[in-house]
Amino acid sequence: MSADVLTAIADLAPRLTAAAARADAERRVADETVAAMRDAGTFRVTRPSRHGGGEASIRTHLDVSSAVAAIDGGAGWCTALWNGGNWITAQFPEQAQQDVWGAEPEALVSGTLMPSGPVGRVEGGYRLSGEWTYASGIGHASWGLAAAVLDGGLAWLLVPRADFEVVDEWHVAGMRSTGSNRFVVRDAFVPDHRVLWLERMVAGANVTPDAATTYRAAFVPSLVTMISGPLLGLGRAALAHVIDAAPDKGIAYTGFDRQRDSTAFQLLVAEAASAVDSAELHAYRAADLLDRHAADAEYPSELLRARCRADASVAVRHVTRALETLLYAHGSRGFADSSPLQRMWRDANVAARHGMLLPQVNLELYGAALVGAENAVSPFV
Repeated sequence: MSADVLTAIADLAPRLTAAAARADAERRVADETVAAMRDAGTFRVTRPSRHGGGEASIRTHLDVSSAVAAIDGGAGWCTALWNGGNWITAQFPEQAQQDVWGAEPEALVSGTLMPSGPVGRVEGGYRLSGEWTYASGIGHASWGLAAAVLDGGLAWLLVPRADFEVVDEWHVAGMRSTGSNRFVVRDAFVPDHRVLWLERMVAGANVTPDAATTYRAAFVPSLVTMISGPLLGLGRAALAHVIDAAPDKGIAYTGFDRQRDSTAFQLLVAEAASAVDSAELHAYRAADLLDRHAADAEYPSELLRARCRADASVAVRHVTRALETLLYAHGSRGFADSSPLQRMWRDANVAARHGMLLPQVNLELYGAALVGAENAVSPFV
């Protein structure tokens, strides 16, 4: 399935490219773009096979989101988050999955991990109210994942579109087209089967021989690795853009009529290319480890889980540094509104600041695990 989807995404490239600037200006991926990507199977890769999906590996998840992001960073980010939403939803009880995909097979799921409230226990479930910010792609989603602290700990609650409203407040420097707005729930009933206990997932409750392979990958590091995918695509796209322009673009105030003839330019491009290569090596190392352990129904050690989080952060940092180098190599024209390079730069730098990708957090987690110190940073490893 993944090869067919990647081919379909490549075929969509002219349409996605043409729509990217407008999506950036309108702060949401256009409906027709989402529909075309849906028809191409872009959002089916991580869905369970019994609901028409591909049950794809974590590595395939990176392949798909990076392929879209190489064309349009915002659409690639939404692809990663929607496919991540599918992957999370597949961890819920079957009745919840049927609620989501039974009536609407192509339903999209969006959400956020920061808890809100209040929430109260009632017969058969919970009454939920609250506001959740930075929910990428929520405007196209039929279901929301709302995190809340319940009597049994932190959980995700699945809420249908009829029970929440979207507040349009996403005004940011980059990743504008992701429409990562706030959604608000007011006194909605959530039945017990639409509750996923996160602390149990963090502890490896999903790693059982009975689960399909991809859904027994270590929960938190899989989600963190997934969102590194769009950055890989942005890095590749920026590198290609600068190289493609080099034969016809000079270097101001020098004797070079073609950038490609300058040794200094060549060195910058090589430095950026090596950084993009390093990003891929780290991200795919994490994905392959997670897929390998999932295939064996083994829960990776805390050290390996922390390393996966660190790999994702190091990958993202390599991409942002590559983009900085490429803009020096390309020159000030790359910052023109008409240049896709400035949008790649903005998108990558905003995405890199996602709370689950911050290097100072993930490297501290990894460092603590390496030296055997107590993890005082985050329970989400």
